[in-house]
Amino acid sequence: MMKIPSKFQRLLENCLSQSVSVQIMVKLARMSDPNYDLYARTGFPLNIPIPTINAARQITQDIIREGNLIDFVTHMIDVDTNGLMGKRTNFRFLSRIIKELDDFGYTYDERESTFVEKIDVKKTAYWGVLQEGKTYELTFLMFDIVKNSELVRRYEQEVITETYRHIRDIFFRNVEKRNGRVWSWEGDGGIAAFYFEDKNVKAVLSGVEIMLELFFYNMVKNPLHDRVQIRIAVHTGPCLFSSHMEKIESDTLRTLEMVSDEFTLPDTMTISPSVYSDMGSKLELFFKPFPLKNGKYLYRYQLEWEE
Repeated sequence: MMKIPSKFQRLLENCLSQSVSVQIMVKLARMSDPNYDLYARTGFPLNIPIPTINAARQITQDIIREGNLIDFVTHMIDVDTNGLMGKRTNFRFLSRIIKELDDFGYTYDERESTFVEKIDVKKTAYWGVLQEGKTYELTFLMFDIVKNSELVRRYEQEVITETYRHIRDIFFRNVEKRNGRVWSWEGDGGIAAFYFEDKNVKAVLSGVEIMLELFFYNMVKNPLHDRVQIRIAVHTGPCLFSSHMEKIESDTLRTLEMVSDEFTLPDTMTISPSVYSDMGSKLELFFKPFPLKNGKYLYRYQLEWEE
């Protein structure tokens, strides 16, 4: 959790107290925490109206302490732009608040309508916006090296280490280029996550570029006598987020692993129907459907030479 200076807290308090009613403040707080109870937090009796400045101070303290600041300010921007309950709302000092958050390492992305990390300042596995214990729709890409154990036995450790370092770099570079985040890497493969708009397309394009780059790596740089083969699987769905990645349990990740282990051939990428549905008329041409025993389909991409 980022450390917030008291000067910024006062700025946010003044913004709220000088711009909106207590009722609107509470509605904003409940956008981040649906169970938020201002009376319970302040200790005021239910029959006494809470003064505006007291409400602003309490809500500011609570959203910062509970890690909801980025989410809260995102809702403020939306309300300032689009109004609330049909009424226009203008927040004083909002541009200053956005500028301060930019100085803290978070920039507002108008296309995504949210704050994202400034990669040159900081980069976390959760883009600085996913919150502990909340469920998000994410797209995952699983990558692994085929016949890893055989390669490790066949070649000297120094050669394998250098080869796998190059492959790791290919994986990380192409994932992060499209604003993905690597959630795990175990030496011979890993899992990357994608969020925000077009996450399915970004994950698939990352997979395609990984395969293309590895193809050329095998042609000109691979020090092994064997061609390094990989498998890639992509699936999307809900996931309960935890900053302790190893503790995340998700049906989406379990399905991803099954797709990779049971249905993905060497040097191919397999995507689920929910991912395929976002490919559009151009990208979908590169994927061939193949049936499962239950009558459903998965979709496969592989590099092919044109005749």
